[in-house]
Amino acid sequence: MKRIFAGLIVTAGVVFGQGGFDVVSIKPSDPLSSDVRIAHSVSGPFEAIGITLSGLIAQAYDIRPFQLVGASGWMETDRYEIHTKDETPGPSEAELIRMPKEERDVYRARFLAKMRVLLADRFQLRAHRETKEMPVYFLTVAKGGSKLQTLPDNGKPGGNLTARRNGEGKSEVIGEKLPIVLLTRFLSGQVGRTIIDQTGLSGKYDLTLTYAPEMGDLSGPSLFTALQEQLGLKLESGKGPVDVVVVDSAERPSEN
Repeated sequence: MKRIFAGLIVTAGVVFGQGGFDVVSIKPSDPLSSDVRIAHSVSGPFEAIGITLSGLIAQAYDIRPFQLVGASGWMETDRYEIHTKDETPGPSEAELIRMPKEERDVYRARFLAKMRVLLADRFQLRAHRETKEMPVYFLTVAKGGSKLQTLPDNGKPGGNLTARRNGEGKSEVIGEKLPIVLLTRFLSGQVGRTIIDQTGLSGKYDLTLTYAPEMGDLSGPSLFTALQEQLGLKLESGKGPVDVVVVDSAERPSEN
């Protein structure tokens, strides 16, 4: 732990006093099982089976795995079963859905803060954020123009993205009133790099994107080709600023 001038203790980016989960149970996962399961609500408990410390950090800092720097060895391989509990339950999922986005964001921020307290308290994690120059993709409008159509605002909530396998086994992405920022976030997880939006598109769009997954022998366009042919968008490789979380130190947790 590190003391600073104000007398507060800061570890893993957490100022103590914000509070964590009321109860936390951590133990090694069954070494004979390869199951990985994560279940949580931003207003309720966090539960995971088969999760690594690297995976926990990605959850707590709301980053993709490629944005984590300095995690190696046991942090990538040791798997844990984690259960948390709060004595006072938060709002239900149905109540959260009815809330304005600003209120939901407050609960989300509290949840992430609790996760970082868990990391600091049980794994003695010390980490900090940096911006590094790294390989990225730039999302641009392809030659011929965007095939996305701006939708009129009908007052209904949007921003929904569903990713699934269709009847042919191909990957299918369906967006409803989707801003480009949410599309780039999804695509970033698929290609393993930060995507920087350079389309200039500021509307909300309904879209369907279908492509052949990398793993498998299905015929069909790749994600890169499908983006261009179906949406009129293009991913171009380059280098740019990427927000990362750097692990300074961590320890294996003691069991409950």
